[in-house]
Amino acid sequence: MTNPDLRPMTLGEVLDRTFRLYKSHFLLFTGIMALPFLLLFVFNVFFEWFTRSESAIGRVGGPAHADPATAILVGAGAKILVLFLAFILSGIGQAATIFTVSDLYLNRPVSVRGAFAHVRGHIASALGTIFLTGLMVGAGMLLLFIPGIILACRTGVAVPAAMLEDDSPGSAISRSMDLTRGFSMQMFLIFLLTWVLAFGAAFLIAIPFGILAVTPRPHVLPLGVVVLQHALNFLEQVLIAPIGAIAFSLMYYNLRVRKEAFDLEHLMGTWGQGASSGGAAAGTVLGI
Repeated sequence: MTNPDLRPMTLGEVLDRTFRLYKSHFLLFTGIMALPFLLLFVFNVFFEWFTRSESAIGRVGGPAHADPATAILVGAGAKILVLFLAFILSGIGQAATIFTVSDLYLNRPVSVRGAFAHVRGHIASALGTIFLTGLMVGAGMLLLFIPGIILACRTGVAVPAAMLEDDSPGSAISRSMDLTRGFSMQMFLIFLLTWVLAFGAAFLIAIPFGILAVTPRPHVLPLGVVVLQHALNFLEQVLIAPIGAIAFSLMYYNLRVRKEAFDLEHLMGTWGQGASSGGAAAGTVLGI
């Protein structure tokens, strides 16, 4: 196995490597994201079918006959459940992608199955870190918006730190604060790129269905059209979500190389493993 290319990278090199990794391992990354988001797609389709079915009409009154308060409660409950599932499933997909990028970066064997095997035992840490950083950024957004952007940039590698260093959410956030000090602008540009890609794709998908829903007058879209909308949303999530996870994972390693000489640390560790037990035994210890 060749030695990984561990060296300080400019932002342009980080982004270039991000898209090269994504392109060369397209099926791997989309396969990782497809598994959790497929569950969300199935739930969305089931809920759409349920709310339109005769059995649903009999139980909750249906959209045309239900008490307004009941309809609002059912709709709000469904939205909350969807958001909760999206949080959990996207967090699992992000964690699996981070481990995959790490293995690729360090020239280790990779697979979809291996990515999710890495995540076992780290799900609570991943979700806790995402939730805590979200609270911090949300609170910062309430303070004239700018503090939230700064906090988002400073905590951008918290999830990679939590996964790859087995840190608790609080420790991972502190770790991210240390690593990103002096690199907030680079982190902001990565965030900007991922936001533009995600919101741009979501907007393009939403436009035609929004037009259909109000033309020639406001109405409920047929089930088949709504299923198509969810299918396109699923495709957008699977295609776009890996990009941000790859970029921030590479940035995590880039910051460690720049600030902590991770390249030398890894090289010395590789030499030590080779001297003590050989390359095959080292692979066994790493579980790869």
